[in-house]
Amino acid sequence: MSFAIASLIVLVIVAVVLIPILIRVFGEAVRRNPNRPGGEGRSEPDEKAQRRHSGPSRG
Repeated sequence: MSFAIASLIVLVIVAVVLIPILIRVFGEAVRRNPNRPGGEGRSEPDEKAQRRHSGPSRG
């Protein structure tokens, strides 16, 4: 019985540590994704992407 209680305490401690880390990691991934629905991303490509793709094609 004490092993079960110790395991539960360890599980709670791990969850308390990992949940904020996972929230931060996934939040950062969402902020970096320009194609997220309803996000701040513009419908037209940014200026750097236009310059990169508008040059002469290399064959």
